[in-house]
Amino acid sequence: MSSLHPTGKATAELEKSVLTKVDHVKTGQDATPLYASKSSPTGLRRLAVISFLCSAQFFDIFNSCSAIAALPSIGEALDFTPGMLQWVLAAYTLTFGAFQVPAGRLSDIYHPKPVFVIGYLAVGVFSIICGASVHPIMLIVFRAVSGLGAAMTIPSAIAMIVQNFPDPEEQSRVLGIYGAFGAVGNAVGFVIGGVLAAKASWRWVFYLIGIATIPFAILSYWFLPRTVTEGPHEKRSIDLPGISILTGGLILFVYAVSDGSAEGWKSPQIITTLVLSIVFFVAFFVVERVSKDPALPPRTWSNKNFAPMFFYVYWFVYAAQLQLTQVFQDLFFWSPIKSAVHFIPLGVVGGIFAWLTGTFGHLIPRRILLLLGQLCMMTGAILFALASSENRYWSFIFPGMVISMVGLATAYVGSSITMMAGAQKGEEGVVGAVLYTTLQIGATIGVAVVTAIQLGVEEKMSEPGTSYEPYEASFWSLVGMHGLLIIVTLLFVRN
Repeated sequence: MSSLHPTGKATAELEKSVLTKVDHVKTGQDATPLYASKSSPTGLRRLAVISFLCSAQFFDIFNSCSAIAALPSIGEALDFTPGMLQWVLAAYTLTFGAFQVPAGRLSDIYHPKPVFVIGYLAVGVFSIICGASVHPIMLIVFRAVSGLGAAMTIPSAIAMIVQNFPDPEEQSRVLGIYGAFGAVGNAVGFVIGGVLAAKASWRWVFYLIGIATIPFAILSYWFLPRTVTEGPHEKRSIDLPGISILTGGLILFVYAVSDGSAEGWKSPQIITTLVLSIVFFVAFFVVERVSKDPALPPRTWSNKNFAPMFFYVYWFVYAAQLQLTQVFQDLFFWSPIKSAVHFIPLGVVGGIFAWLTGTFGHLIPRRILLLLGQLCMMTGAILFALASSENRYWSFIFPGMVISMVGLATAYVGSSITMMAGAQKGEEGVVGAVLYTTLQIGATIGVAVVTAIQLGVEEKMSEPGTSYEPYEASFWSLVGMHGLLIIVTLLFVRN
């Protein structure tokens, strides 16, 4: 989802359980490959491995945030409707989240290196096609394909970190660097996206991603080591029926939420789409019950804390960033460059606390981490809701950015530890994949919800686009969401 990925000693051990089985090869359906142990790369090889793996994390987040900074320019150039513009972001994050599980399975069945290289290359190629788009649908479709490529880089990169840095302390440091690269990509994406949109063209936002990532992808093929696997293991399937049904249901649901305000919640189109999404979700659970090798085994729901963490969504960052971008450019009339510079605190604070929580987060009880994270993000949303004019940036928006990013880093690590701690033996992989999926899908749904609320309030106004009231309403919806998650944490999460 998100620009921060789990780090720290505790989560490093969890990631190791997620992606490899180094103890023994189990029999039956849970059998998985046994990876041979190896020493960590040293010297320039070590620097190269870390650089290439972390660069993918950087560009995955850069891809999202630079597009947010360029959204107003994209909407004007391609004649996007207000309700449709958010799909430039949502299409990417939706496929990014929905394809985490199959991407993880591909890494397990084959090897993470080719999955990583192909995904990385796809991000670059389809980003260039996005820059050449001449119609809204064309841009949305290729943004979705680009998100699919990005999804292939996450589980494969984590797998290679685990394989090449088996020592827990060293692995923790590398994962901390990996998470910090995402936070830096967040800040740099806004600045570069804003500068290119203002001084060149929004198309160069996507061209730059392609020009930068394609060489990285090609060089990764030559520089990343291929870890040898040993031992017999059963052939595993990707569970194509289950994944396809789940992805279809998610797309239908997000589409219905996105267009609910524009089309009307009582319109046949929206009602039909919502009903179909529910049918797809039910069908997914039925398929998983009868599948010999399901992507999400039904027994997984009995794992401690799995159910509450499944709904522990993160729609704060993308949702807040999207709304603030529109406030800065459409209401405060700031240029894309000025808007981008004012987003720098998000990346700086995010990078620092990604490292800090990864290093020390395992020392704090899980429930405390979760509550602290939600309280900080709620506080940030309240400050954003009260920032009704340009002169309130330093008194409300700036501290809101700092506090909310502290909360995001804290809650992200807390949710990772909590969800994985209850995973049963042999099910760590699917639980970890679901964790990444829920984070990205939560971010996608969050964008749809706040956009729907903003447009709904604007439709009732005599002069839309002239008041802070629609954005205020969307930020208060974030406050309500975090309040609900605080209640869920207190009632259902166990230490």
